Amino acid sequence: MSLDTHTQTRPDTRAFRSSTVDQHLIAGKKTFLGYLRRRLGSLDEAEDLLQSFSLKVIRAGQPAGREEKINAWMGQILRNTLIDHYRRRAVRQRAETAYVLEQNLTEPFVEADQDTPQYRCLYAALRRLRTEHAAILRRADLDEEPRGRIAADLGLTANALNVRLHRARQALRQELESCCPACRNGRFQDCACD
Repeated sequence: MSLDTHTQTRPDTRAFRSSTVDQHLIAGKKTFLGYLRRRLGSLDEAEDLLQSFSLKVIRAGQPAGREEKINAWMGQILRNTLIDHYRRRAVRQRAETAYVLEQNLTEPFVEADQDTPQYRCLYAALRRLRTEHAAILRRADLDEEPRGRIAADLGLTANALNVRLHRARQALRQELESCCPACRNGRFQDCACD
């Protein structure tokens, strides 16, 4: 008999838990959406993430403990949902950046002066650089592409692009220093390397 009594009360408890969580979700919808929108900047993106958050809350049910702790519990789920979203977005941006760099490297790059003796060291050093350094130097310095377009293609701010360009130039300088005394001082015209 006690087993029947236990099984009969259990569905009522679940119904109570489910309705309490639902009530808190409905009551806090504007607050949750505002929180997400402030951090994401896009209403569409915030609404998508609100749906994902709501599903996580509904699937999890209500935490054990008092009803007053539901808001704190839901806040933790909301923060975790946002952090997961940031991580996925960062992975996607890195993949897009790698794709853009790869596209720029697979395009045929033939410079008219590449076979001229005074530029051989420069192009040899460029080929030895990391692919992202070589690509950014080709676009910014050799092709003289506008920096705003490069930053937009790579999903970078202007400052981040300048930092990457500075690092790429340092890497190129180190490569030139290791191979040619004339080129390392910027005297490409005096280069006598074969």
